[in-house]
Amino acid sequence: MSAADPVEAPARVGRQRDPAADAAILAAALELLDEVGYGALTMASVIERAGVSSATLYRRWPAKHDLVAAALESLAPAPVRVDKGSLERDLLAFAKLLGQAMAAREAVLERLVIDLHLHPELTAAVRAKLVAPRLEALAGILRRAVERGELTRHPPVEVVLSLLAGPIYHRAAGMGEPITPAFLRTVATNVLHGLRGGGAPAGGPGSPGSSTGG
Repeated sequence: MSAADPVEAPARVGRQRDPAADAAILAAALELLDEVGYGALTMASVIERAGVSSATLYRRWPAKHDLVAAALESLAPAPVRVDKGSLERDLLAFAKLLGQAMAAREAVLERLVIDLHLHPELTAAVRAKLVAPRLEALAGILRRAVERGELTRHPPVEVVLSLLAGPIYHRAAGMGEPITPAFLRTVATNVLHGLRGGGAPAGGPGSPGSSTGG
Protein backbone atom coordinates (compact mmCIF):
# COMPACT_ATOMS: atom_id res chain seq x y z
CA MET A 1 0.00 0.00 0.00
CA SER A 2 1.41 3.38 -1.00
CA ALA A 3 1.21 6.53 1.06
CA ALA A 4 -1.45 7.76 -1.33
CA ASP A 5 -3.73 4.83 -0.67
CA PRO A 6 -6.62 5.60 1.68
CA VAL A 7 -6.38 4.04 5.09
CA GLU A 8 -9.54 2.29 6.22
CA ALA A 9 -10.44 3.20 9.78
CA PRO A 10 -11.18 0.26 12.04
CA ALA A 11 -14.87 -0.28 12.74
CA ARG A 12 -15.97 1.02 16.12
CA VAL A 13 -17.38 -1.57 18.41
CA GLY A 14 -20.18 -0.37 20.68
CA ARG A 15 -19.73 -0.73 24.39
CA GLN A 16 -21.19 -4.02 25.56
CA ARG A 17 -23.65 -4.03 28.42
CA ASP A 18 -22.39 -5.34 31.72
CA PRO A 19 -24.71 -8.11 32.97
CA ALA A 20 -23.60 -7.39 36.53
CA ALA A 21 -24.76 -3.78 36.23
CA ASP A 22 -28.09 -4.93 34.78
CA ALA A 23 -28.60 -7.33 37.67
CA ALA A 24 -27.67 -4.70 40.28
CA ILE A 25 -30.06 -2.15 38.80
CA LEU A 26 -32.98 -4.57 38.56
CA ALA A 27 -32.37 -5.89 42.08
CA ALA A 28 -32.24 -2.34 43.44
CA ALA A 29 -35.48 -1.45 41.67
CA LEU A 30 -37.26 -4.47 43.15
CA GLU A 31 -35.97 -3.72 46.65
CA LEU A 32 -37.13 -0.12 46.45
CA LEU A 33 -40.51 -1.13 45.05
CA ASP A 34 -40.99 -3.32 48.09
CA GLU A 35 -39.80 -0.62 50.48
CA VAL A 36 -41.37 2.57 49.14
CA GLY A 37 -43.68 1.63 46.27
CA TYR A 38 -43.78 2.87 42.69
CA GLY A 39 -44.82 6.44 43.45
CA ALA A 40 -41.92 7.16 45.79
CA LEU A 41 -39.33 5.23 43.80
CA THR A 42 -36.91 7.52 41.96
CA MET A 43 -34.23 6.85 39.41
CA ALA A 44 -31.75 8.60 41.72
CA SER A 45 -32.55 6.16 44.53
CA VAL A 46 -32.01 3.21 42.18
CA ILE A 47 -28.65 4.66 41.08
CA GLU A 48 -27.56 5.01 44.69
CA ARG A 49 -28.78 1.57 45.74
CA ALA A 50 -27.28 -0.20 42.72
CA GLY A 51 -23.99 1.67 42.91
CA VAL A 52 -23.99 2.63 39.23
CA SER A 53 -23.69 5.88 37.35
CA SER A 54 -26.70 7.76 36.01
CA ALA A 55 -25.42 7.15 32.48
CA THR A 56 -25.34 3.40 33.12
CA LEU A 57 -28.96 3.40 34.25
CA TYR A 58 -30.39 5.75 31.64
CA ARG A 59 -28.65 3.97 28.76
CA ARG A 60 -30.58 0.89 29.71
CA TRP A 61 -33.90 2.26 30.94
CA PRO A 62 -34.60 5.93 30.18
CA ALA A 63 -37.86 6.04 32.17
CA LYS A 64 -38.99 4.72 35.54
CA HIS A 65 -41.92 2.74 34.13
CA ASP A 66 -39.61 0.94 31.69
CA LEU A 67 -37.26 0.05 34.54
CA VAL A 68 -40.05 -1.27 36.76
CA ALA A 69 -41.50 -3.38 33.95
CA ALA A 70 -38.05 -4.84 33.26
CA ALA A 71 -37.56 -5.57 36.96
CA LEU A 72 -40.86 -7.46 37.09
CA GLU A 73 -39.97 -9.36 33.94
CA SER A 74 -36.63 -10.39 35.44
CA LEU A 75 -38.41 -12.33 38.20
CA ALA A 76 -39.95 -14.76 35.70
CA PRO A 77 -39.06 -14.27 32.02
CA ALA A 78 -41.87 -14.75 29.54
CA PRO A 79 -42.02 -18.01 27.56
CA VAL A 80 -40.72 -17.73 24.03
CA ARG A 81 -42.45 -20.87 22.74
CA VAL A 82 -44.47 -23.62 24.36
CA ASP A 83 -44.88 -26.68 22.14
CA LYS A 84 -45.44 -30.05 23.78
CA GLY A 85 -47.17 -31.58 20.78
CA SER A 86 -50.79 -31.36 21.92
CA LEU A 87 -53.19 -28.70 23.13
CA GLU A 88 -53.69 -30.47 26.45
CA ARG A 89 -49.98 -30.62 27.26
CA ASP A 90 -49.39 -27.09 25.96
CA LEU A 91 -52.11 -25.59 28.14
CA LEU A 92 -50.78 -27.36 31.21
CA ALA A 93 -47.21 -26.24 30.51
CA PHE A 94 -48.40 -22.69 29.91
CA ALA A 95 -50.45 -22.72 33.12
CA LYS A 96 -47.38 -23.89 35.05
CA LEU A 97 -45.37 -20.97 33.64
CA LEU A 98 -48.13 -18.57 34.68
CA GLY A 99 -48.14 -20.10 38.15
CA GLN A 100 -44.38 -19.70 38.45
CA ALA A 101 -44.59 -16.08 37.33
CA MET A 102 -47.40 -15.33 39.75
CA ALA A 103 -45.54 -16.91 42.64
CA ALA A 104 -42.41 -14.90 41.81
CA ARG A 105 -44.20 -11.58 41.39
CA GLU A 106 -47.10 -11.86 43.82
CA ALA A 107 -45.71 -9.58 46.55
CA VAL A 108 -44.58 -6.89 44.12
CA LEU A 109 -47.77 -6.96 42.07
CA GLU A 110 -49.89 -6.54 45.19
CA ARG A 111 -48.12 -3.25 45.84
CA LEU A 112 -48.53 -2.14 42.22
CA VAL A 113 -52.28 -2.74 41.87
CA ILE A 114 -53.22 0.87 42.64
CA ASP A 115 -50.22 2.28 40.77
CA LEU A 116 -51.24 0.44 37.63
CA HIS A 117 -54.53 2.34 37.73
CA LEU A 118 -52.90 5.69 38.51
CA HIS A 119 -50.06 5.56 36.02
CA PRO A 120 -51.06 4.67 32.42
CA GLU A 121 -47.42 4.68 31.31
CA LEU A 122 -46.66 1.94 33.85
CA THR A 123 -49.64 -0.10 32.68
CA ALA A 124 -48.50 0.19 29.06
CA ALA A 125 -44.92 -0.80 29.94
CA VAL A 126 -46.02 -3.79 32.01
CA ARG A 127 -48.37 -4.92 29.26
CA ALA A 128 -45.60 -4.68 26.65
CA LYS A 129 -43.03 -6.46 28.81
CA LEU A 130 -45.15 -9.06 30.60
CA VAL A 131 -48.47 -9.54 28.82
CA ALA A 132 -47.58 -9.22 25.13
CA PRO A 133 -44.99 -12.05 25.11
CA ARG A 134 -47.47 -14.37 26.82
CA LEU A 135 -50.19 -13.48 24.35
CA GLU A 136 -47.77 -14.28 21.53
CA ALA A 137 -46.80 -17.62 23.05
CA LEU A 138 -50.43 -18.55 23.71
CA ALA A 139 -51.46 -17.52 20.19
CA GLY A 140 -48.88 -20.00 18.89
CA ILE A 141 -50.36 -22.75 21.07
CA LEU A 142 -53.87 -22.09 19.76
CA ARG A 143 -52.72 -21.76 16.15
CA ARG A 144 -50.95 -25.12 16.25
CA ALA A 145 -54.00 -26.71 17.89
CA VAL A 146 -56.12 -25.53 14.94
CA GLU A 147 -53.52 -26.84 12.47
CA ARG A 148 -53.55 -30.25 14.20
CA GLY A 149 -57.35 -30.34 14.09
CA GLU A 150 -57.72 -30.19 17.87
CA LEU A 151 -59.74 -26.96 17.58
CA THR A 152 -62.11 -25.96 14.81
CA ARG A 153 -61.33 -22.26 15.14
CA HIS A 154 -58.81 -19.92 16.73
CA PRO A 155 -60.44 -18.51 19.89
CA PRO A 156 -59.66 -14.95 21.09
CA VAL A 157 -56.22 -15.25 22.64
CA GLU A 158 -56.81 -12.52 25.26
CA VAL A 159 -59.91 -14.35 26.49
CA VAL A 160 -58.02 -17.63 26.79
CA LEU A 161 -55.20 -15.92 28.68
CA SER A 162 -57.75 -14.47 31.12
CA LEU A 163 -59.35 -17.89 31.58
CA LEU A 164 -55.96 -19.35 32.50
CA ALA A 165 -54.46 -16.48 34.48
CA GLY A 166 -57.63 -15.35 36.28
CA PRO A 167 -58.04 -18.37 38.58
CA ILE A 168 -54.30 -18.44 39.28
CA TYR A 169 -54.22 -14.78 40.28
CA HIS A 170 -57.41 -15.11 42.36
CA ARG A 171 -56.11 -18.15 44.21
CA ALA A 172 -52.79 -16.50 45.07
CA ALA A 173 -53.76 -12.87 45.64
CA GLY A 174 -57.45 -13.17 46.51
CA MET A 175 -57.54 -16.35 48.57
CA GLY A 176 -53.95 -16.61 49.80
CA GLU A 177 -53.84 -20.26 48.79
CA PRO A 178 -50.79 -22.00 47.29
CA ILE A 179 -50.62 -22.53 43.54
CA THR A 180 -50.28 -26.31 43.52
CA PRO A 181 -49.67 -28.64 40.55
CA ALA A 182 -53.13 -30.16 41.11
CA PHE A 183 -54.74 -26.73 40.95
CA LEU A 184 -52.91 -25.84 37.74
CA ARG A 185 -53.96 -29.14 36.15
CA THR A 186 -57.59 -28.41 37.00
CA VAL A 187 -57.37 -24.90 35.54
CA ALA A 188 -55.82 -26.18 32.32
CA THR A 189 -58.34 -29.03 32.05
CA ASN A 190 -61.32 -26.71 32.49
CA VAL A 191 -60.00 -24.31 29.86
CA LEU A 192 -59.38 -27.24 27.51
CA HIS A 193 -62.98 -28.45 27.91
CA GLY A 194 -64.26 -24.95 27.28
CA LEU A 195 -62.19 -24.55 24.12
CA ARG A 196 -63.46 -27.87 22.82
CA GLY A 197 -67.03 -26.85 23.47
CA GLY A 198 -67.65 -29.40 26.18
CA GLY A 199 -68.94 -28.85 29.67
CA ALA A 200 -66.37 -28.11 32.32
CA PRO A 201 -65.39 -31.16 34.36
CA ALA A 202 -66.60 -31.38 37.91
CA GLY A 203 -64.31 -29.64 40.38
CA GLY A 204 -62.55 -31.69 42.97
CA PRO A 205 -59.70 -31.13 45.35
CA GLY A 206 -57.42 -28.55 43.80
CA SER A 207 -60.08 -27.24 41.43
CA PRO A 208 -60.55 -23.48 40.91
CA GLY A 209 -63.65 -23.61 43.08
CA SER A 210 -61.94 -25.44 45.92
CA SER A 211 -59.81 -23.87 48.63
CA THR A 212 -58.25 -27.18 49.67
CA GLY A 213 -56.43 -28.14 46.50
CA GLY A 214 -53.35 -30.30 46.95
